[in-house]
Amino acid sequence: MSFQSLHRREPDSAKTSLTMDMDKSYHGCDQNLDLKKAYCSNKGLKTVPQNLSGDTKVLDLSYNIITKLLNSSFKVYPLINSLDISFNDIRVIESAAFYPLKGLMNLSLFYNQRIVLPATSVFMMSSQLSFLDLTETNLTSLPNDTLKWSPHLDTVILFRNRLSSINVSSCGMHANIVIMTSNQLKHLTAEYFTFVCHTDILDLRDNPIQSVDPDVIASLHVRFLNLGACRLSDEVLANIILGISKSDIEGVTIQQGSVGAFPEGFFDPLNPFLSFFPPAIFRQLSVLQELNLEYCAITNLHPLVFSGLESLQKLSLEGNNIQHIHDDALSGLGQINSINFKGNQIEYLGELMFSNKWKVTNLSLADNKLTHLNRRTFKPIFSSISLLDISMNPIDCNCDLKWLIDWINKPIRTLIDKDKTICSSESLERFREKPLLDVDPNELCIINGLLFLIPLASIGLVVISVLLYHYRWQLRYKLFLLKLAAVGYKEMRDARDHNEYEFDVNIIFYDDDEEWIREQLRPALEERLPQFQRNVCGDDDLVLGMHYLDSVDYVVSHSYKTIIVLSRAAVQDRWFILKFRTAMDHVSDTLTEFVVVVFLEDIPDDEMPFLARLYLNDGRPYIHWTEDMRGQEYFWDELTKTLTINLRTNDLIPNE
Repeated sequence: MSFQSLHRREPDSAKTSLTMDMDKSYHGCDQNLDLKKAYCSNKGLKTVPQNLSGDTKVLDLSYNIITKLLNSSFKVYPLINSLDISFNDIRVIESAAFYPLKGLMNLSLFYNQRIVLPATSVFMMSSQLSFLDLTETNLTSLPNDTLKWSPHLDTVILFRNRLSSINVSSCGMHANIVIMTSNQLKHLTAEYFTFVCHTDILDLRDNPIQSVDPDVIASLHVRFLNLGACRLSDEVLANIILGISKSDIEGVTIQQGSVGAFPEGFFDPLNPFLSFFPPAIFRQLSVLQELNLEYCAITNLHPLVFSGLESLQKLSLEGNNIQHIHDDALSGLGQINSINFKGNQIEYLGELMFSNKWKVTNLSLADNKLTHLNRRTFKPIFSSISLLDISMNPIDCNCDLKWLIDWINKPIRTLIDKDKTICSSESLERFREKPLLDVDPNELCIINGLLFLIPLASIGLVVISVLLYHYRWQLRYKLFLLKLAAVGYKEMRDARDHNEYEFDVNIIFYDDDEEWIREQLRPALEERLPQFQRNVCGDDDLVLGMHYLDSVDYVVSHSYKTIIVLSRAAVQDRWFILKFRTAMDHVSDTLTEFVVVVFLEDIPDDEMPFLARLYLNDGRPYIHWTEDMRGQEYFWDELTKTLTINLRTNDLIPNE
């Protein structure tokens, strides 16, 4: 069958009319011929423009008034791999509209509220499709073969539609995540729900589920299943658990409401199953690895509630009303490594709560009512904990907390939300409303102890001793500077140059900052460092054929220099922070300062991510962009100098 034969035959009059419509559409788009990108957003377009560059790979048609995607709409752009048609008014998609786009990888139809998909084969030629967004398209049905033709499909978003049934019995993909949140799915039964795709995460939250067939749950080929947000009945919950027990599902989230969605105690009289879980309710889920019971209005935990969860690694009970945890409640969780009790009403922890929990690495007790923390309670997890969150608790800071402060100050430990971990008003006077990490119990506790043991004549000596101890690190720092001034310091340079690497410069930035990269950074590099020809600029230049994070890791490790561009928008993006972490990890592994951070703007302290704080605290190289012309000249000179050499890391020189 020829390509032309796949198009629906139009009457000559209709064909002429459509051609005239397209000819009249002057696009007025912005094109980057080097990057093969066309930006047609918010141009008032009624049809797909036909006079763009034929080798366009990225086409943005968002925020227009396009109503139809014809079989001929993209025929002149066969190389498109990323297409954004969000926020239009598309009502008709002809069956072969996307056939010319055989290399299409990313497609967004977000917020086209009158779409009707063709009954079949709409993505038949899209074998490279990896991202499909159909959010808020008002879909009432999903053609059976929608996910059949794209074996590389990674993410499918069907958020906020009107789907009341799913019949996907043919699937050619193994997706990372499929989101069906906020639809009208009422019955997870064989008649209304068939989904054969293999996927890591299937998100069915915020659907008014009224009945569940355990065999349907058992037939799902998913690793993690998310349910809830709309209230689930006891029978539905029981059938979900029974279905999971028959499956290979590793993690499940059962959420009985989002934050602030229901008043306190709303579920208590309606659903005793949730407010008090019966013992061994999860006994059949011996292979389950992750269990989230967030915002379920749970008030009590039976000592045997988690018995049988032999493989469980992550447990989250965030946002409930738990006041007390029995010592034996976690006793059967031998493989547990992450526990989250954030946002409950816990007032104290038993001494045996973490007995035999040698593998716990992440623990959150934030936003509870803890006033005292017993050393014996935490002793079993002293050596394993790496991430701890005890913020937003009314902690009574006194001399008895010296062990806690010493423990969380260990280098292998990270305290989450340090600024919100403060001493309560009931603490010793000098500690009140003070961040816990700023408290030095020795400063007051030792004095208070000695006041009862030594005569008043020796108080002055004790005060001097305490001050010297308190400022010992500052004194050592001054002595180090004195030694540095006398002896001098020789920079240790990496002997390798940029020609020994696969790439010269790798630039990591957030999409919103691409204009600055294009208009400022790239022209400056071409002018000042013409010898740097093998540059990687953002995600578009990553190595094809590799997993996204693997490709990021590969480029970072094979680049002579990596520039990380920080802005307020960038630090809010999870994927950007993951790439930042990858670069920092390679600095630690290679002991080479090959990373330089560029701050495009001032970032408030409360928005500065932990990774950026850690980078600055370690004295790593960074430069701040300015709008001042003289300041910009200094900026480019400093950046050019930094990019031409790689120094070896030297952590012996402390920061002021």
